[in-house]
Amino acid sequence: MRIIHNLDEMTETARGWLAGGSVGFVPTMGSLHQGHISLVQAAHQECEIGVASIFVNPLQFEESDDLLRYPRDLSRDLQLLSTTNIDVVFIPRTEDIYSAGFSTFVMPTSPLWAVQPAKGTGSRIYARGVATIITKLFQLVRPDIAYFGRKNAQQIAIVRQVVRDLNIDVGLRILPTVRESDGLALGSRNHFLTQPERQAASVLYRALLAGKALVDGNVRNCAEIEKAMMDLVVTEPLVNLDYVKVCHSDTLSSVDTIVPGTMLMIAAHVGKVHFIDNIIWRGGTNWLL
Repeated sequence: MRIIHNLDEMTETARGWLAGGSVGFVPTMGSLHQGHISLVQAAHQECEIGVASIFVNPLQFEESDDLLRYPRDLSRDLQLLSTTNIDVVFIPRTEDIYSAGFSTFVMPTSPLWAVQPAKGTGSRIYARGVATIITKLFQLVRPDIAYFGRKNAQQIAIVRQVVRDLNIDVGLRILPTVRESDGLALGSRNHFLTQPERQAASVLYRALLAGKALVDGNVRNCAEIEKAMMDLVVTEPLVNLDYVKVCHSDTLSSVDTIVPGTMLMIAAHVGKVHFIDNIIWRGGTNWLL
């Protein structure tokens, strides 16, 4: 497992990969969990060269306190990655990625996105931060395929738009959300939860399943499904619901009626942890959970 910090070294290494075969890339912000590891394992299995990056991107944080609170444990992350047969771990320095005088940003916008919160995941600041860093990482690593988990629908929509609009030659592999036994999606900050908060957070997946049950029962009205999901979440006083939305799974655009390809999305705060999650109906009994 080779560790690279220097941008020039990463660029030079990437130039030599053409003859080595396909390159699979997993961008992360560290504090790795089994969801990240499943992406790294897929990259290793499907490509000749596997690369992961660890970079806590300051551009996508609106508040400095939130950036400072983001969990970091590089030695643990490297130990986990060493078990996956990953070839390269790219750990750039913030002062190199955003050097003095940095002023070029990628700002994706879409009037079709059904959820565009003023703050947090999906906000304009978040979108700018994600789009800018993923563009820089794709330029530095030059992967053939980039791997993402399905949990963060806004991130995936942003990356898809950047790749399409800027004609970046990279394929995207979106893999299933890895969950705990009660359905809660794994997250880098889940360990911040108290025991009561952890128990309360399980209502988020139950709400998604409540929406699924209505769809399976042939309910096609989006407003009815959203209300049922919200009604369940508000039964947990420790959960502060941000939004529930039914939308198109690729474009995140609003839909009025349920059709195959529809996504049920949910976001909430529990204590100091922000949760996002989704499930997708493919038609019939076929769901991406």
